[in-house]
Amino acid sequence: MSITINSAPSTIGAGANFQFSATVSGTSNQGVSWSTSAGSIDSTGVFIAPTASGAVTITAAAAVDASAKNSVQITVQATDPIGTVNSHTQLQSCSGSVPNGTCFSMAVSCPGVADLSAYLKVNNPQGAPVGTVLLNTGTGGSGLYDDPTAGGYDFGQNVVQSLLLAGYNTVQISFGAPFNSNQQNGWLQGPGGPRRVACRYATVADWVYKNPAVINPGVSVANSKPMCATGNSGGSAAIAYAAFEYGLDSELAMIEPTSGPVMSRLDLGCSPCSSSVVGNVCPGSSNVPDMCYLDADAKIIDEAYRPAGATTPTLCTDGLHNNANASLTAELLSDSILYGGSSQNINMPNTALKQLLADDDTSNAVPQATTWEGQVTPSPSSPNPHFACVVGAPHDIPSDSNGAQQIANDLIANCH
Repeated sequence: MSITINSAPSTIGAGANFQFSATVSGTSNQGVSWSTSAGSIDSTGVFIAPTASGAVTITAAAAVDASAKNSVQITVQATDPIGTVNSHTQLQSCSGSVPNGTCFSMAVSCPGVADLSAYLKVNNPQGAPVGTVLLNTGTGGSGLYDDPTAGGYDFGQNVVQSLLLAGYNTVQISFGAPFNSNQQNGWLQGPGGPRRVACRYATVADWVYKNPAVINPGVSVANSKPMCATGNSGGSAAIAYAAFEYGLDSELAMIEPTSGPVMSRLDLGCSPCSSSVVGNVCPGSSNVPDMCYLDADAKIIDEAYRPAGATTPTLCTDGLHNNANASLTAELLSDSILYGGSSQNINMPNTALKQLLADDDTSNAVPQATTWEGQVTPSPSSPNPHFACVVGAPHDIPSDSNGAQQIANDLIANCH
């Protein structure tokens, strides 16, 4: 009798998780018991890494004979392993409202998740650039920021045009529309969970930073510094994962998450509403105090745990409707930006932070966002306070004219 552990990552980020499985030969009983030298692993093989770096040994023992066992060793590191852009191609035409853009497609590979295509729309200022700004849309980022007909925003083009006039390269990132109709869930398509699939955005951002001459052929510099980023709702979560879990604090000079990050505490978002209440932030607002997701939002999180077209698992929906167990809750916390829970301390010494919240946002974006902001220590160059409320704005802040202008003003003032 022998045991084979079917797959294992060579490295994993602090506090991250991985689903282990094993095959037992010589018996029809495929049951195994799992153990780990650090962190935790449940009876189904879901491993949650410790928060300290170092080597960890995972062991599977046969249920019918505990002496039949096998082990693998993985390395826990401070940040999650980033992926690679295997190729990039300039497209013959470009979409969106802002003219004179150059569009690219790229093949993105990340550890432990399916390969995905990403798309860039790049616009350059007339003179030498003073920096580069990344812009991405909500949910899974399947859309162009400047194109309201393709998942973007009513006044997204105003943000892009203001940045161009101020001398910035603008790089809109899409993981689908209007280039690809087969990636409707964008970077959030699983399986792997939101934290692992967020590698796709982080990998593209890292590539933009390291390939400044592709972004602007008129430059001859080593990187796209200063590089800054803004994104709304799910897009804000992608940025927060990149800055902290994927170590892009060293590359992102300033970030402006708007209406988020909405995945700060997935364990609370995917819990019954009565269990996750915080106070309002925007005075005289329509904000709700609950950290929990709406049913439609929970289904979006579910997609991050399953292949395209599948209907199970439904981790977030189960938790929202009180069908969760301790192992599921632990996995959702591990996949959160604040994976250490209320004791998590996020340090971003190189990245300035400004958040925009919407007065008329009735989703859980505001309490999720302010929970994250309360546990972040950003660059000392950050504006103080680290957040502002846009009066009369909806959840999609770039679809409000005042909100769009505020985003542009904040980036121009702080992206340096």
